[in-house]
This record gives sequence, structure tokens and C-alpha cells, in this order.
Amino acid sequence: MGHQIPALYAAFDVYPAAKGAAIHIREAAGALFNYMGGGLLAVLGLQSSPALQREGSWEIRRFFAFEPNFLKRAMKFGEFVAKATEECRNTLSLVQFRDPWGGIPLLACPERKFRAVYEVNGLPSIELPALYPDLSNRTLEKIRAEEQLCIHESDHIVCPSRTIRECLLNVGADAEKITVIPNGAVPVDGPVPPLPGNAPSRHLIYFGAVQSWQGLETLFLAFSMLADFQDLELVLCISGSKARLKVLERLATRLGIIDRTRWMLNLSQQELLPWLAHANLSIVPLADVPRNMIQGCSPLKILESMAAGVPVLASDIPSVRELMSDGVEGRFVRPNRPTDLARAVRIMLEHPETLAEMGEAGRRKVRELFTWARARDSLYAVYDKLIMPPEKGRMISIPVRVID
Repeated sequence: MGHQIPALYAAFDVYPAAKGAAIHIREAAGALFNYMGGGLLAVLGLQSSPALQREGSWEIRRFFAFEPNFLKRAMKFGEFVAKATEECRNTLSLVQFRDPWGGIPLLACPERKFRAVYEVNGLPSIELPALYPDLSNRTLEKIRAEEQLCIHESDHIVCPSRTIRECLLNVGADAEKITVIPNGAVPVDGPVPPLPGNAPSRHLIYFGAVQSWQGLETLFLAFSMLADFQDLELVLCISGSKARLKVLERLATRLGIIDRTRWMLNLSQQELLPWLAHANLSIVPLADVPRNMIQGCSPLKILESMAAGVPVLASDIPSVRELMSDGVEGRFVRPNRPTDLARAVRIMLEHPETLAEMGEAGRRKVRELFTWARARDSLYAVYDKLIMPPEKGRMISIPVRVID
């Protein structure tokens, strides 16, 4: 290679993309590369994305995953990361990875001299059974072994919630090398673009991915109980597999709500903002399943809703309680209870003045506690512990422009 690469960030996720993982990758990789003065981002790509891209001090390499089998695809991504690591291992000082598929080749690098940070936003051994129910116990045991290797061989672990920290401790992680760094959002101040002329007079919004643990079935059932709110629509700003979207579309049709739902796929953050900022409520109906209850999560959609001044109606689970308080920035409902969810929507919509107060409380909380700048500073503190700080003047803001 013709230039030095001091840092590498690996993620078995598509980047850029219209989902929370891509936002987190942008912020976390940005912090790493800003601290180190540049770096290599190894991610998945879509056919419309370039395989190699350079933007300022960033080099982005994309692996195009055409293998239909998830685990085979993950293994091939590991080979991709191993090759990238081998090419720049003599100049690497610090690496960060989001999953075992990218972590194993980094940690196994011969004569490794760089330090490694494992960024745990979730554990595949808990998440994958929800996506692939036919996974064998033998396969899950192998995945757990890879997670254990990453947990014990990495130099530090960062995670976005105390709930995930507890999960890591329960599987044997060293408490001394775990740092909880909450996710962030950008407070929306000032006017936002208007909605299109055909927008509903009132709407609820759900935005994000559509996996089973997101609780969209509960939301659809609840919305079917609100048929008397004739001016109310459910706006879905979503991304997901075609098969999963078809399942949800059939359910909406069967429940008789298809004509009161608006489906918008793969919106950019700029396209999403008007629909979010003008919503009456943001619904986060997370299901009571191991992915949410045992390992926890840290939903960006909650912070982004609060940042936009929109009250949140969310499932009452531990990781959600870390981000908001019942009756302050929104309200809690028991997960998997569509009747409770519908009743809460009715009560909240009857008190618009309270909704406005909740929205402002959420925006204020994000500004005080949950900005990406705050998360970045916390990551810098972790990096300071792992390597000698860069020489004075290297930690500068580096603008990044990603070409779709």
C-alpha cells in the first residue's frame, strides 16, 4: 500500500444504509479515525456502492456478500478483514470491531502489536436464533466460543447500555475492561421541512428495522383497535428483507389497517426528519424476547425521537429505562400487550399539551446526556488508556463525505 493506515474499524454491516447500525458505525469509526488521524473502514456493501472509496483520511473497503448462507457469508467477511489487516498490520496502532466475524481475524493477526476494542452492541449467539430458528446447538456453541475469544482477547470492551454490560459480565467478561458509552443523537433545533401536502393531519411513527424483536405485530394489533381515530395514520419508515416486509404487509391487510398505514422504505435521515419531527408520537414496541431482555439493546430510535422533540411510547424494558423516564419524555407500556399500547395512545393523544412538554423534556435530555460529541469524548478516554495519546494537534475534526 502506498500510505500508512493507523487504525481499522470492522463491521459486518452495510454502510451507508438506512438503519441505526450505519449511524453508529459512522459515529464510532469517525471517533476512531479522528483520534488516530485516519483509518480503514471494512464493511459490507451493496451493488450500488464502490468497492474502494477514499474520503479525506478515511479509506472504505466493502465486501459484497452474495453468499446466501449467513454463517458462510460471515466467514468470508472474516477472510476479507484478515486480508485487509495483513496489508496494513505494520502501521496499525488501534482497531475496533462490532462482531466476532470481524474480530477473530484482527485478534488472530500474527505478531499483533496493535490494541483491539470490542464494541458490543449485541451478541450473535442471542440475536441469531431469532432470525434463524433452525440454527443447531452445535453452531450456537461455536458462535459462543468465538464471542468468548473476542471478549477475553480484546484489550477493551465498549457497549451502549448497562443492560448489555450485565449480560457481558454474566458470560465471563472482566468488569475492569468494560466501558458503557451510551448512544447519541443530534438535537433538532429550529424549523424542519414541512410534510407533503397529502400527509395525514395526525400520525404515529415507527422507524427502523423490522426484525421480529422490534414488536411490529404488537403495534399493528394495537393500531387496529384505533379505527375510530379516522384522521390518524401509522407511518412506517422502515428497512428490512423483502420476505419480512411481505409478512407485515399481509398482517396489515388481514387486520384491516393497510389503508391507514403509510409504508416508506429505506429513507435517508434527511428524508425521515419531517415525518419524525411532525409525528404526534414515536412508537417503540420492543418485544419481550431474549434479544431485548437478556442482552439488552440501546434503541437509537428513542434518542432520535427525543432529539426531534417527539414524545416516545415504548416498551417497559431495562435498556429503555436507561434512556427515558415514564411520564417525563414519554410513557411506558408492558411489552407484547397490544391492548395496553392502544390504550396508552388514546390517553396520550387526548392531552396534546402534555405531549408538547414531553417532547421538550426529551430534547433537553438528549442535549444534556446523549449527544454524539459526548460519546466521542468517552471513546477518546478509552483510547487514551490503550495507547499513547497522539502528538499534540493530531486530534482534529475531519469532515467525512460518504458517496452513496
